[in-house]
Amino acid sequence: LGYAPVPIKADDTTTLPLDDFMSEDAKPLWGPRGRGDLSLMKALGANAVRLYGNDPRQDHTSFLNEAKSNGLHVLPGMSDYPFSQMDGNCMTTSYNCYSQLKDAYL
Repeated sequence: LGYAPVPIKADDTTTLPLDDFMSEDAKPLWGPRGRGDLSLMKALGANAVRLYGNDPRQDHTSFLNEAKSNGLHVLPGMSDYPFSQMDGNCMTTSYNCYSQLKDAYL
């Protein structure tokens, strides 16, 4: 099941403040004390959750533990953070992204 809830409620939706829905900041969406999206996915018959971005600076332990407790596999996506958001991003190195991606994901 693809998961990108994008809870933007402002008029300006041209930027997404945090596209990492595995982070602690998004816990009210997927956590058991919040909306409980992961348990709802499992109840609907999902066996895996596919995400579309992650910020390597964030801690994902709680999300991974919650997914595991619900019997869900996690397919994390690759964030645009090293491409366009971080200092020294790929746009500043003529799109030679090897060092940005290696540093961000190792």
